[in-house]
Amino acid sequence: MNHRDVAYSLLRVTFGVIFLFYGIGKFMAGIANFVGGMNQQFSGKLPAAMVMPFAYAIPFCEVIAGVLILFGLFTRVGLTISGLLLIGLTFGTVILGQAPTVAHNLQYALVNFVLLWFVDMNRYSLDSLFRRRTPAGFTG
Repeated sequence: MNHRDVAYSLLRVTFGVIFLFYGIGKFMAGIANFVGGMNQQFSGKLPAAMVMPFAYAIPFCEVIAGVLILFGLFTRVGLTISGLLLIGLTFGTVILGQAPTVAHNLQYALVNFVLLWFVDMNRYSLDSLFRRRTPAGFTG
């Protein structure tokens, strides 16, 4: 058991849990409530036509990215989704002038970067499990 692979997996699972449960929380509170709150928060700063589609997408993207990252399934895709989501969220917090949240998002972006950069250490994952299987009849 390689300690670096274990460390990578622990960070990946933690990051996936964060995204998954933030997304689930938005569903549980009601997507319409979340979108309405976002629209109100950005009123006068960004057009509703820009805010609302992104606000509707956030919970879905968080849950999808969270599940993929948590289980290490299509990990690169999950980390790309979370990275793009973090760009959008950081843009919004910059527009709102919320410097502490911008700094917080930057920490998430850094973890996202590390996970994507070292994705080759993703040994304890569904990606790795499926990659090890040999096709039926393959003898090479």
